Amino acid sequence: MQESYPVIAKVPTHILTWGKWIEESLGDQREIVLCITGNPGLPGFYTKFLSTVYECLNKELPVWVIGQAGHDEADESPYKKPVPPLEGNEELYNLKGQVQHKIEFIRKYVPEDVKIHLIGHSIGAYMAMELLKVPDISERVKHCYFLFPTLERMADSKNGFMVTRFFNPAWFILRWFYRMFALLPLFIRTWIIYMYYLVDRIPKYYLGTGLKYMNPDVIDKIWFLAMEEMRKVKELDVENLNKNKQRIKLYYGTTDGWVPVKYYHELKQRIPDVDAELCTRKYDHAFVLRSAAQMGFSVGEWILKYRV
Repeated sequence: MQESYPVIAKVPTHILTWGKWIEESLGDQREIVLCITGNPGLPGFYTKFLSTVYECLNKELPVWVIGQAGHDEADESPYKKPVPPLEGNEELYNLKGQVQHKIEFIRKYVPEDVKIHLIGHSIGAYMAMELLKVPDISERVKHCYFLFPTLERMADSKNGFMVTRFFNPAWFILRWFYRMFALLPLFIRTWIIYMYYLVDRIPKYYLGTGLKYMNPDVIDKIWFLAMEEMRKVKELDVENLNKNKQRIKLYYGTTDGWVPVKYYHELKQRIPDVDAELCTRKYDHAFVLRSAAQMGFSVGEWILKYRV
């Protein structure tokens, strides 16, 4: 695995790769796998999932993951590039800006003759759908795999209701809390997060990513994007989905607070022949935390099925 923070759309962005690095020549390789994270968009949470995908593909295809702009900052070092603040740069971090961020990445690092197996998790699936509207990007996409996709009516979901009606009005209190938390000594912050992981059964190898997640400037950008999602992700783009249904696989959860099961059933009624599957294993929306390997094997098998 390789990682770095190249500047994409003016924002240093965390990129992780298995196989070829983004700046290496792909040689005769004509396919890659690209994952767009959900929100929060920290690639560190996707390491187990994507390393499993890579293994399942017999290490034959490069696997890349791109984080959301501004959601993951590099550790302090003399070489750390400055991240533009949220205030005054909202266009970089809103939903439209995040989609443009992915467009610029693909145009810069994916050769035009290389096909992409595009994985989109949660809001990453919505962004992938938007990419299919961009001709020079769409023609590079071989197949899409949308996992627990937030493609519609986010504010109407159970979690969306809680976020908009309860958490958002009290955000100034929550903001004060996480800024105070950031002032605690590192060992205390680490211990608190470790105990939370222990209680919530989250693997401890995500501890470092959890610490980065608690950066106040990062949380501000995560929440800003979340509120954008509540306002902008409304009606399902049936036209775009129907147009591209032959190269889209959708995987819905049965215990998903962001995507009610009725969204799956309504989709099947509107587009009966769409390749949509309902999870029978009770994976969480945030599957990367507890079911990463299991989901990785499934996605790896799907990619093998649709390979050239």
